[in-house]
Amino acid sequence: MARVGAAALALAMAACAHSEPFEPGDPETARPVDHALPARLTFNVGDDRSPSGAGDEVIYSRYDPARGTSAHCIAALPAAGGPLRATWCPPPPSPADTFVGTWLEPALSPDGRELAFVWQRGAAVSALGAWSHHLVVASVDSPGVPRVVTMLAGFMPDGRRYNTAAKLSWVGGRVLFLAALDSIEKVKGGGAARFTDTAVVPRALFAMDPATGTPTPVPGGDSAVAYAPAPSGELWIARAGGTIGLLDADGTFTPVTSVAGAVTDLVVVDGRLVVADGMPLVEWIDPATGARGTRAARGPVRRLAATTGRRFVAEVEADERAFGAPANLWLFELPATATPAAARAAGAGAERD
Repeated sequence: MARVGAAALALAMAACAHSEPFEPGDPETARPVDHALPARLTFNVGDDRSPSGAGDEVIYSRYDPARGTSAHCIAALPAAGGPLRATWCPPPPSPADTFVGTWLEPALSPDGRELAFVWQRGAAVSALGAWSHHLVVASVDSPGVPRVVTMLAGFMPDGRRYNTAAKLSWVGGRVLFLAALDSIEKVKGGGAARFTDTAVVPRALFAMDPATGTPTPVPGGDSAVAYAPAPSGELWIARAGGTIGLLDADGTFTPVTSVAGAVTDLVVVDGRLVVADGMPLVEWIDPATGARGTRAARGPVRRLAATTGRRFVAEVEADERAFGAPANLWLFELPATATPAAARAAGAGAERD
């Protein structure tokens, strides 16, 4: 399965010059930093999705309608806010290849030299029903010329099919991702059926070794709908139904907590779990104490990315329409946790009162 379709994709890229990073200058990307949190980081008139933390930067998938057929790119933004630092875009289609490229789900390697992302290709006449999805690893200096290309098309150990990937990250030299099914939603109304939107449904946690390009299931990662590396070296896993627990290297899953909603993403921030479930808020959970809290958002929150300290970035949709509104990125911050000494002092003060 590894590198299947690499030759076809390489031919498609050979007719095009690869995309180099550039510094866009339009005012939609150069708003002033807002120091009040939550603060909106992006003001794109298109769509900003799939944030991923990378040191003092956030990289994400950016749809800019002004760029025409090369509209879906990968962008880098300072984690504290400000103008875009760089943008990488797929090569435009050649006369011999009319398929449009879309770059999704980016993740920067720990040394900052390589990008892992999903390269989706589909006919220009249809925004729905992509022809192919490939998991790509490429140099940040030349992402349009990958060194690893793996076609995303296979089956889970339980026989279910997957054809795309979500939530890419680099862990222990491997690229982890949620193997998912990208399918077209159909809505019936007025006696007729019409295609409306695509739905990406996570099914299990997979890993790919860039040395071989071969994706394999992570033991114990079946039914995972979200994951995040834990400071202990284990993985936090959210399963369908809202159960969240720790997955060790042997594939043993230990339930720790749960949430009421359908988890769409989770990250570890300042030792606490931050959970998104598609509602206009985020929930945080302290696994050590069981303490919980929420932070309101301006719209449904789908994806999250940890940055530094107590801060994280959320993908927030503009409103709650049926199949998802365009999204922008927002910067959030968790409240500080009281130290044991401060907690004792507060308790003593309460007793005196």
